[in-house]
Amino acid sequence: MKNFFAILGGMGTLATTNFLVELNKKHTPTKDQDFFNYMLFNHAEIPDRTLYILDNSAPSPLPALLADIEQLNILKPDFIVIPCNTAHYFINDLINATSIPIINMIKETVATIPSNTTKKIGLAVTQGTLDSQLYEQELIFNGHEVILPDATLQHKINELVYTYIKQQSIINHLLYQEILEEFQQLGSDITLLGCTELSLANSHDPLKKFPVIDAEEILLEKTYQLAQQLKLKV
Repeated sequence: MKNFFAILGGMGTLATTNFLVELNKKHTPTKDQDFFNYMLFNHAEIPDRTLYILDNSAPSPLPALLADIEQLNILKPDFIVIPCNTAHYFINDLINATSIPIINMIKETVATIPSNTTKKIGLAVTQGTLDSQLYEQELIFNGHEVILPDATLQHKINELVYTYIKQQSIINHLLYQEILEEFQQLGSDITLLGCTELSLANSHDPLKKFPVIDAEEILLEKTYQLAQQLKLKV
């Protein structure tokens, strides 16, 4: 296979599946041969990213991620996407392990927000992403004000991501709406969904009542643009 990209996923599997579904929604060719060429690594056994960030004595996801990159170095895709925000805690290690371009989900997401207008951005992320300040630092660097969740709101985010979606494969729509409403009450102009399980909830949200910046949607758009360029090489 030539002119293909790689998706390093499985963190978690439902979120990765949603990434593929949404990608195919953006790309609607009329025959099989016009779809994109890609390879999916659904590496479901990668240790939990948040657990390690919160407690470095827990199993590290990095060795598994580096092993995947090593395999991809042999297969030589044109670029790599990682539809997991928290995995970007290790992005520099992964970039240093390959000459293949890896799309940085964090930077791509923040770059879409106009830097000439300060916005109050609510940060809806996993506990690991929150503690690592991956988005917070990038947003502040680009001139935005960040609205962080208090302990009660973060507990609700954790509950939606882990208890409902990861553990039960259930999207609790009421809890998702409650989270967005509370960010608005805290003064957010818009809420950044920096977790692909939250992006999954957003994909299935029938109301679209509250303004959001969906990191997965931005990664999808970048992936789509680059994949279209690959199709032109065929």
